[in-house]
Amino acid sequence: MRFVALALFATTILSAYDYHLKPTKVSEDIYCLFGATEEITKANGGNMVNTCFVETKDGFVVIDSGPTFGYASQVYDEMQKISKKPVKYVINTHNHDDHWLGNSFYKDMGSLIIGPKSYDENIHSGDTTRMERILSKDQYAGTKIVKLDKVVEKEYKFELGDVEFVVKQLVPKAHTDGDLIVYIPSKKSLFVGDLVFNDRLTSLRDGSVIGSIEAIKQIDAIDADIIITGHGHITDRNATTMQKRYLHSVKDGILKAIDDGVEIDKIGSVVKLDEFKNLDL
Repeated sequence: MRFVALALFATTILSAYDYHLKPTKVSEDIYCLFGATEEITKANGGNMVNTCFVETKDGFVVIDSGPTFGYASQVYDEMQKISKKPVKYVINTHNHDDHWLGNSFYKDMGSLIIGPKSYDENIHSGDTTRMERILSKDQYAGTKIVKLDKVVEKEYKFELGDVEFVVKQLVPKAHTDGDLIVYIPSKKSLFVGDLVFNDRLTSLRDGSVIGSIEAIKQIDAIDADIIITGHGHITDRNATTMQKRYLHSVKDGILKAIDDGVEIDKIGSVVKLDEFKNLDL
């Protein structure tokens, strides 16, 4: 009965806002929906994040559930077109709301929700999210904050359908203070969340340039042929190239300005980073 009610509610949500989702098959059993490289707007419904799902013989694993309940329900519909299997696990790579506000859809169907300690500590029922402030009531309908079922502080491994998943925090602080990667050794596939952006510039409002550089160094050392980022469309070993160059340019430019005696409030006018001025955001 719960699933019938959920299906009826999801149908109502779908009629309110259609995300026109079309999964891309990245490799065998791995599919992603690539969001727009832009800010959150009513026009895009918050769809500016990459959501992926992995099919195994016993069910699906979702990496980053997306910006709304309605979005998650439409992603689920696309999964079911591929295979009529349940979603067993949902992994949130960090605590920015564009990556996890679809959790409640999967929680209602019994999926196990995994995320970082920073989510567990900082995200609470009743909080007002960015999505809630920006999107329309119809777009946000049904969306709610739910608690994690499994909190990952360092590393967590599980198997589903004979496929091993490794969920791990690489450094204490990078994009945020709780970034998780998801590695599938048998598929040489790595999901890095917002530790890496491509096709647009990163945001480090909660993070660390030095920590981000170290995280990417560790990412580059992992045996992965596929690297899927939180934002952007590049999914091969070149996925980290642009952000690595950007972060080093920021670090080196600021340190040089400090060495040259530039005052803090003038550094922005000295370290211009013109190489990146035509990138989105």
